[in-house]
Amino acid sequence: MIKLTNVVKNYPKFHLDCSLAVPENRVTALIGPNGAGKSTTFKAILGLIFTEGGQIELFGKPRAQITEEDQRQIGVVLSDSGFCGHLQIRDILPVMARLYPEFERDAFVGSCTQFGLPLDKRIEFVK
Repeated sequence: MIKLTNVVKNYPKFHLDCSLAVPENRVTALIGPNGAGKSTTFKAILGLIFTEGGQIELFGKPRAQITEEDQRQIGVVLSDSGFCGHLQIRDILPVMARLYPEFERDAFVGSCTQFGLPLDKRIEFVK
């Protein structure tokens, strides 16, 4: 379960004040125009940014009490990878292994081969 109560994040030209609840075992998407706060909301839930107020709960626990094991239970797809476009695919292998203890390097490399993605290919962002 995800619960946000009056979560506040301020940037110089943006203000987020968000409350929402997502019940357990639900797949959820936030849909809205650019600048509505969708990415900011997900980044707050994932602990990627600090917020100025409100409460975030995951699995019935405050965000500050979420463990690494809890983190592994969260699946999310963001609009971009967050990796620098100067990196090659091979450069993200150690990052993935560090982030995901169960990362299967051989399976990842096999998928790259299957889809014709050479490991020396730079990561590109298509907008």
